[in-house]
Amino acid sequence: MGRKFLELYSFPIVLSMGYCVGLGFWNYLLEINDSWMFILPVTISVFFFIFVQQSENKLGKILALALCSVMLGYMATAAGFLQGHMSIGIIASIFQTNTNEALEFLSVIHYKFLLYVVILGILTFYYLCSYQTSYKLAVNKYLIAFLCIFNVFNVFLIQTANAALKYKKEEKILNEGNAEKVNWEISKSSPKYSTQVFILGESVQRDYLSLYGFKEKTTPFLDRMPVQYVENYISTAPNTATSLSRTLAYMDKGRNIKSSMNVMTLAKQAGYNTIWISNQGFVGKNDTAVSKIGIHAEHQLFLKSGNYQSKNKDDNELIALLDQQIKKYPKQNNVIFLHMMGSHPDACERLFDSPRLYPQYPEAINCYLSSINKMDAFLESVHGVLSKTGKSFSMAYFSDHGMTVNNDSYHVDNNSKANYEVPFIVLSSDQSVREKLDKSISAYDFMNIYAGMLGVETPYLDQARTLRKIENNPHITVFDWDDYLPYASLSD
Repeated sequence: MGRKFLELYSFPIVLSMGYCVGLGFWNYLLEINDSWMFILPVTISVFFFIFVQQSENKLGKILALALCSVMLGYMATAAGFLQGHMSIGIIASIFQTNTNEALEFLSVIHYKFLLYVVILGILTFYYLCSYQTSYKLAVNKYLIAFLCIFNVFNVFLIQTANAALKYKKEEKILNEGNAEKVNWEISKSSPKYSTQVFILGESVQRDYLSLYGFKEKTTPFLDRMPVQYVENYISTAPNTATSLSRTLAYMDKGRNIKSSMNVMTLAKQAGYNTIWISNQGFVGKNDTAVSKIGIHAEHQLFLKSGNYQSKNKDDNELIALLDQQIKKYPKQNNVIFLHMMGSHPDACERLFDSPRLYPQYPEAINCYLSSINKMDAFLESVHGVLSKTGKSFSMAYFSDHGMTVNNDSYHVDNNSKANYEVPFIVLSSDQSVREKLDKSISAYDFMNIYAGMLGVETPYLDQARTLRKIENNPHITVFDWDDYLPYASLSD
């Protein structure tokens, strides 16, 4: 009996578990209530593999091998390993990433994931085409139909289709929202500064800023400046598309995104001159969730189009455009957004002429830390441009999401706190002392904070939730691409 079990089941069990792990089903094991979503596909797929292996139908085997090849190709991207099962976050990244950025992402995939795929591919081919066993498993046509429908591959395809539908639904809501006329019903607008700049960082986990206590000197400019910064600022979601769409636009009590009620329309209706300057892609007016907000600015400047021909652009090119726009509108109160590429993987590609400053670390981490140092220098340049005007100003910086950073690599995932932990830093012409706001603040409150910084009052936003007034929030929720859940429930 033991020999029969080993000969008949050991190979397909290994294959089934291999595919379920590689396709991201492993993250169901993190929650006891969801563990059946791993166990059941594994169990069913065991019998699916046995059926295919014992089948005399050559076309069926060819189709099965083709399906396995497609899944292995997906696994080679490491998305399932790093981010779990297929979700709206992965789909959004696919739809909103150009070819160059995709190639950069693939270039930093750790060899261990590729090795995993190669080994699993060899085992799959050997088992389905060459493996021989003296034991046969009797299956009727109804069981065959069941196995063909409910195996791990089809479950993955269903997940993919469902995530794509969710993405398209959210995209439709954003598009429809953009067509709506909006009235913020502003009752007061009292600009405190001549120019206010909001800098959107990319993929920066705050623990790697020396301002936040990192052992290496990664933020020398911020370290010496009288900054105001939030000790525990938590992003709304763990990737750009899902995070910034929920940060830069108003959300009603049902968590519906009102894309027309965003940072740009609020500032415009409050009498500000609005400018959007971006180093992230733009194809058309219905491109990304972020560009849907940016197009509401009176003046829009994109360094790259976002299509397959788009080349990697240096964030430092934003500085000249900022200087140009400020000089162009000297008599207006300006609200300017700068959208960086920041530390987006591959961070080495973001450095350009900036040096790699931390050779004691592996190359990937050296580049990541160096990109944070470059971000610090970028903020110093922005501060310099604003100071030269001789007028009052403020500048705020925060990242869209964090990262999971390991000893030799970094990646985005949705179930660890590090992917939501980002810096929030403010410098202004009238700030003279360093001020740490020792409290937890959710990026879902950004619109309230933003209105307070602009001196705007509207019934849609809470005047009591300004950066200074907002109370510590111990019950922050985040969107993990599937559900809204407590930040505290995520892994450390």
